[in-house]
Amino acid sequence: MATFTEHIQQAKRNLAFLQHVNHTIPDSIDWQVTVTFYTALHFINAHLSNSGLQYRRHTDVKDALNPYSRLSVSKLPEDEYTAYISLQSLSRRARYLVSEKDNNLNATAAFFTYDKHLAKSLRHLETLIVFFADKYGIDLNAIKLKCEDYRGEQARYIMSVKSPGIIRN
Repeated sequence: MATFTEHIQQAKRNLAFLQHVNHTIPDSIDWQVTVTFYTALHFINAHLSNSGLQYRRHTDVKDALNPYSRLSVSKLPEDEYTAYISLQSLSRRARYLVSEKDNNLNATAAFFTYDKHLAKSLRHLETLIVFFADKYGIDLNAIKLKCEDYRGEQARYIMSVKSPGIIRN
């Protein structure tokens, strides 16, 4: 079983990779959204491993974190749980061109991933990073990301060591 520290190290590597892809292949929005989810997943797995838990299925992870279930063994606060679930959904959209809001049985078009989805994924990742950095005292290196947000404005996201999270300039 991977340790808390190993999961945090992988999350940090994923953040560095996200910055690299964001700057070198900026039109790879689908991959950037996917990386945000897997970065979050490593923060989540670090949290679970801190309680001696490791799950192999996403449904088991969701059950363990669910703040609404009395059986959840490692609950997250509601906002952080919602951020994680939203990241998972955005990642599925990016990887499979499907929407979780649609049953996809009669879908005639692919659900592509756009800048607004990346902006959403960065906000959700920020929610989780701030929570876990505060809860576990995690230090993060600053990263800079460029993202056209859903209002069409150019937004820059910077992850700061002193103020964990993604800060908009």
